[in-house]
Amino acid sequence: MPPLTDPSDVLGLTLAEYAAALGKHPVAVRPQYARLMREDGALLPVPLTRREDDGGLIKFCLGAGPVGQGLETESVIIPMNSYRGSSWHTLCLSSQVGCRMGCTFCETGRMGLLHNLTAAEIVRQRIAARRIMLERQPAPDRHFRYFADGIQNLVFMGMGEPLDNLDAVVQAVRVLSEPAGLNFPLGQITVSTVGRIDGLRALARLQWPNLRIAVSLNAANDELREQLMPIDKSMPLADLQRALVEYPLARRGYFLIEYVLIKDVNDALEHADQVAAWCRPLRCVVNLIPYNKQRDAVYEAPSDDTVLGFLHRLRSHGVFVKRRVTQGRDLMGACGQMGNPLARGRRGEAAPLPK
Repeated sequence: MPPLTDPSDVLGLTLAEYAAALGKHPVAVRPQYARLMREDGALLPVPLTRREDDGGLIKFCLGAGPVGQGLETESVIIPMNSYRGSSWHTLCLSSQVGCRMGCTFCETGRMGLLHNLTAAEIVRQRIAARRIMLERQPAPDRHFRYFADGIQNLVFMGMGEPLDNLDAVVQAVRVLSEPAGLNFPLGQITVSTVGRIDGLRALARLQWPNLRIAVSLNAANDELREQLMPIDKSMPLADLQRALVEYPLARRGYFLIEYVLIKDVNDALEHADQVAAWCRPLRCVVNLIPYNKQRDAVYEAPSDDTVLGFLHRLRSHGVFVKRRVTQGRDLMGACGQMGNPLARGRRGEAAPLPK
């Protein structure tokens, strides 16, 4: 392992890797590693390139990739509340700048793939979010259950397809969950995928049953899904279902099946019947997400009555289903909205989808 030239390089390393880079035993550097990863201010602050606030929701951007290209990540801190009155926050992480999956309802997909984030660039989003949260809430007023900054869940649901940048995402998860460092439980980390079967099988081999998996479905017949999500052509629904059935979930684990409802496209009751049939072999929760408008969008969101009708139809089949409450629309930070349109002109030719 090459020697460290910048203290911030630690963000991409586990304790063992950090010790190896310094040529020391992990026990000897454990206190130093813990201080760098856990103490706010131990590393130089990560400068934000943009920040937008909407009530309790915060969208922030960080520089990424080679200097001079003007690329940036987009991340969102989302306030959450339970019916019991407890509160916490979820941090939505990006794994790429742009995305090559080409989903037609997603703003990020219109950018093409501009940059695969490194593990350090992914973990840096967590560090920046921690600073934002600690600066806005004085210590005596913090009342969160797990982490002092209130960020209880990490979800790879920002820009990019996490399993298209698998090595960096896996390394980031290792660093985020490192007991001697950030110590974020795997059971509170979710990786969301459009259905990269090769990536799911690679994750399965890691034997991380507590890591949470979300799958963007959006149609349960191949003809429609291929129109919305080009990956279905090379990785069809039957193969995706098989990969999920074989995935080593924890005993009480379940998949989160994400379904974006688009008016007059995939929101009919017959589509709900197809979703229920496809989900039948799986331990899963279906998360209904009314479409969030893109810039210059061709799609529209369904009516509330349509969403409720779809939800009740799924429940009539015995499917456990929830409706996601949309947050961040005004900041272009909601599901399918993330992606700086100014970056589109810089993309190269999109790489072919995996076969």
